[in-house]
Amino acid sequence: MLNKLSQIDKLASPKLVSAPESKHTKHFNSNLPILLKVLAKSQGNSYLLKLGNTTLQTTSHTKLEVGKSYWANMQSNHAGQIVISKLVKKPDIDELVKNMPLKLSAQDLSLLATNPKAFTHELKDFLLSQLANAAHKEDFRELAFLTLSLAQGVLSLVVSEDGKDQLLQLAPKKSRDALEFYAIFPQLGPISGSIWQEPSPKDTKNGVKLCAQLAVMNERVQEILQEHSDELGLDSVQISSTNTPKELFSLSSLCLLDVRT
Repeated sequence: MLNKLSQIDKLASPKLVSAPESKHTKHFNSNLPILLKVLAKSQGNSYLLKLGNTTLQTTSHTKLEVGKSYWANMQSNHAGQIVISKLVKKPDIDELVKNMPLKLSAQDLSLLATNPKAFTHELKDFLLSQLANAAHKEDFRELAFLTLSLAQGVLSLVVSEDGKDQLLQLAPKKSRDALEFYAIFPQLGPISGSIWQEPSPKDTKNGVKLCAQLAVMNERVQEILQEHSDELGLDSVQISSTNTPKELFSLSSLCLLDVRT
């Protein structure tokens, strides 16, 4: 299903609107999640934001952290003003993902799909051997993130596709025989959810049906996935934009590990 989500992400076509405050015509995605960075905070709730190569001054009722990146919904109101809503802080993974010594391709994930136990065992052995021989503090930190995540029952992977590196997290769900996941997509933004099997009528393949629940950033992403739901390879899927997608293992957990030299 995750591979199908990646394919749908490539098909997602952003709707463009122009920003009235710019001297030149600038375009922003008014439907899909926008990734912005907080450059500075001025008086009150006013912030200077960076969107691509463009800066924008706006207000936010939600307190933002300077230097951090957020996904947000961006639209223009009747007065032609840019309105930003539902800000979701992006995990601090950019440098981690960029410099990660272990990056997988979609082909590498085929082993995970066919034999997850063998994949996990091979990954564990690799991480332990690399940690023992890490020459630099940065390498140790990045490998430690994967190792600590695995120790907590979360498989954190960096997947490289079309020249872009993304974080993928998978974990068995304790409450039932299910798999939880968290993934970041270039167009659709973060998506989290769970996948499980249920008994089904005899006319269904193998006597079970594959079900899923997905949490997405906004209603437009929800609409896109619902439009392509038949392509997900699921028998039943519930998609909601009410709950914020959340990572399964946070990079902040590394604060427990002192890697200073």
